Amino acid sequence: MAAVELRHIAQILPGHPFRSGLENHLQGGFIVVQPRDLGPDGRVDLASAVRQRTLPGLAPTFLHERDIVLQPRGTRFSAALFGGTEVTAVAAAPLCIIRVDRARAQPEYVLAMLLSPSTQTTLRQAAVGTYVPQVSRQAIENLRIELPDLTTQTRLANLAALGRRERELMDRLRDARARFYELVLAEAAKKSPEAHERSRA
Repeated sequence: MAAVELRHIAQILPGHPFRSGLENHLQGGFIVVQPRDLGPDGRVDLASAVRQRTLPGLAPTFLHERDIVLQPRGTRFSAALFGGTEVTAVAAAPLCIIRVDRARAQPEYVLAMLLSPSTQTTLRQAAVGTYVPQVSRQAIENLRIELPDLTTQTRLANLAALGRRERELMDRLRDARARFYELVLAEAAKKSPEAHERSRA
C-alpha cells in the first residue's frame, strides 16, 4: 500500500470570503457552510446553516456532492462530507474544500484519514500562529495518505463511520446521564429537611 500526497488525489480549494458577519435570510438562494455546520458524525449539517441572497466577490467555488469541507484553524481540524442539496452551497473561508479524484480515492476514505489521530497530530504540528493556529494550503496539499485499492477504502471508510457513530451515541448517553443526575439531586434537595424548614418559614 503506497502513501501519496493529498494534492495528487484531490483539489484543495479555498472557501468563499465574507467581509462581515453573516445574517440569515430564510429565502436566500445560497447556503453558506460554516465551521459550526461540520457535524461530529463527519457530515455537513445544513439544518441551521445560514442562507444568503447574494454572494460577495467573483467566481465562488460551489460545493459538489461528496466534497470534503475542512476547518484549517484552531487545535481540532474538523472535517465533514457534503451530502448535496437542491440549493446552491458554498463553504465560507477559512474553510477549505477537498475535491477528491474519485477514480483514485473514495471521499469517505479520505475523510476518515483526515479525522484520524495521526493526521490530526500532523495538522497540529503544521499549524502556525500563536493566537489562532492555522494550517496552510500547502501543508494540506502535502499531507501523505496511505492509499489502498478502492474496495479496501470503502471497507475502511465504513468502519470509520461506525466508530464516529458509536462515539456520538456515547457522548449523547453521557450527556443524558449527567442531566438525569442533576434532576435526581435537585429533587433530593427539595425533599431534604432543610428545604421543608425553609418552605415553612
